[in-house]
Amino acid sequence: MKKFILLLVTISAFLQSIAQKSERLHNDLFFDNLKGSIEKVKEIPYSVDSNGKIGVADSCCVSILAYNKRGYRTMDVSEDALGKGMNGQVYIKRYDNGKAKEIHFMTNGKVVSTLLGTLTKDGNYGTARIYDKAGRLVSFYDEVKVNRYGKVIFMKSFNPNSTLQQTIINNYERQIWIGGSIKDSSGREMFVTVITLNEKLNPSEVVQTQLINGNPSVTRTKYEYDRFDEHGNWIQRRELNDKGEVRKIVKREIRYRKS
Repeated sequence: MKKFILLLVTISAFLQSIAQKSERLHNDLFFDNLKGSIEKVKEIPYSVDSNGKIGVADSCCVSILAYNKRGYRTMDVSEDALGKGMNGQVYIKRYDNGKAKEIHFMTNGKVVSTLLGTLTKDGNYGTARIYDKAGRLVSFYDEVKVNRYGKVIFMKSFNPNSTLQQTIINNYERQIWIGGSIKDSSGREMFVTVITLNEKLNPSEVVQTQLINGNPSVTRTKYEYDRFDEHGNWIQRRELNDKGEVRKIVKREIRYRKS
């Protein structure tokens, strides 16, 4: 199920068109709901006991977001507690307006595919193509539509022979992604995510529905925030299941740039 939600987030992060406002308001820090001049964000999950008391750090799945001086992502990856087995995407090149030009997709620390994007005459994204490590075309994205923030709300994925592969829909509340859906080539929904935000625009609930042969499998996760730093960014939260039981505690380590 993580594969589908990461697909939505990854594609949305790449195929965006920034509106004609200041760069400060439309870099990735703005869309990720982060305040301050941030260099790196690390999220570390911890196990909990039957009473919800925090235990040891998880040995896998430490999430890392890194940003350049302009506030655009340079990586969005996960790795184990020892810093090995990197999975995710690394942003290699960007256009002058901040839009991603080349992204490398990593599995266990190795590049497995590359996404290359083009721009239209008005500075928005044109066709984006994905190549495997041998340089062969795997798929491409086209028919992109954006909202007033320049975020992708609709696009289609095609096979190399131009047959339809998938249709991707993204939903937003202001600049924040609140879920979306993926449909197969026949138009049937494969995966749906619905995110509810709190007053600070942080997720308070995420409902993920995966449809397998028409049968839905639903996962519901609620979030409660315990600690915030001086910039207003959360640094500890609890994840609860649909019974209200704490499943894990996540701590954030945020590295700010020195002025």
